[in-house]
This record gives sequence, C-alpha cells and structure tokens, in this order.
Amino acid sequence: MKGTAGADLRRCRDLGREGGLAAGLAAVLEGLDVAAEAPGGSALLPSASLEPGGAAGGAQVLPHPFAALEGLALVRFTAGGAGAGAGLTALRAARLAAVRVGVLSALLDAAVERLGARRFGGVPLIEHQLVGGALADVVTEIEIASVEPVSGSAEAVWDRHERLTEAGWATTRLFGAEGYITGHPVRALYLSSLASDLWLARPDVPEGAR
Repeated sequence: MKGTAGADLRRCRDLGREGGLAAGLAAVLEGLDVAAEAPGGSALLPSASLEPGGAAGGAQVLPHPFAALEGLALVRFTAGGAGAGAGLTALRAARLAAVRVGVLSALLDAAVERLGARRFGGVPLIEHQLVGGALADVVTEIEIASVEPVSGSAEAVWDRHERLTEAGWATTRLFGAEGYITGHPVRALYLSSLASDLWLARPDVPEGAR
C-alpha cells in the first residue's frame, strides 16, 4: 500500500483493531447517504448514526441478538426508494476490508493466547498440528488482505470479503464453545461478515454458473 490510499487503509485497519467494528464502520460510511446507497432493504450501522441528527435518522431498528453489544444496529429503510442503492464503492469496500482485517487480527491474538493456555494430552493446544494449520491459514489471509487491498471487479471485491468471512469462521472455531456465546467478543466476527453481506452489492452471476 502506498501514499495516501495506504495511510487511509492503515487507519481503517487500526480503527478495527483498536476501536472495534463500530468505530471502523463509522469511518467506512462517513459522508455516505446510507439510506440511498444501501443495496438492500436493510443495513448494519453504528448506533451513533441513529441518534438525533445522525446520518440514518428515521431508520427502523430491527431486533438483533448482539449488534447493540458492539455499538451497532441492524436497520431497515422504509422511505420510498431507500435501500435500493449501488452499495459501497471499491474504495469504501477496501476500507471495510481493512476494518475487518483489524477486527480479525485482534481476535486472532486473543485466540492464540487462549490456545497457548490450554492443554490437550499434556500439550498446549496451539502446538497441535490441526490447530497450527488453522492459525496459519488465518494469518495468511490477514497478510494477503493487508498487502493487496480490495480493488478491481465486483467479483474480486466480493471474493476478498468472502475469504475474510471464512477466516473469521476459522477464528471463531479456535475459541471452541466460547465462540458461540453471545457475551464473547468473537461476536464481532459474525457482525463483520454481516456488514459485508449487507453493504456490498452481489456481483451478477452468469446464468450458466448458477
């Protein structure tokens, strides 16, 4: 990453890592008419944007098991014509990927600490081959996403985010049963995936490939 664009993506990655998904998503959506640009009828937004004078005033908040725990809200746009936009531009999609990498990195560090403190058969879990392989796969995805920002076709953008989603699920599994408890911070990885699903317009799939 070079120049201003690289600094911008590093800032988004650091926001995701240090401030969490809500802080990162706020940077991604800054200056965007969210009601007009959301590609579907619903979107994931920072809760602060729903406050009086916020960019998403008037949006209907939908029930969600743990969005509020991360400072986020799942909303539906009800105004005529809202929620039928083009989704994030390539630049904003790259910012979102950087935020997701930051969130993923922070939780991977927590997973490594957990695995190092637990033993199976007298050996730390982190030293088991299958666990080490899973860790290596996630680290590889983080490195690729950090060196090669999302750009190019809608298919390439979608593919990068799908790969980050898979890396997120792999990291979730490293927490064992803890990864499926609402009160565990790993919930941010599920919300990270939800943010990309709701904010990225799905690329057209050729009819013969369906």
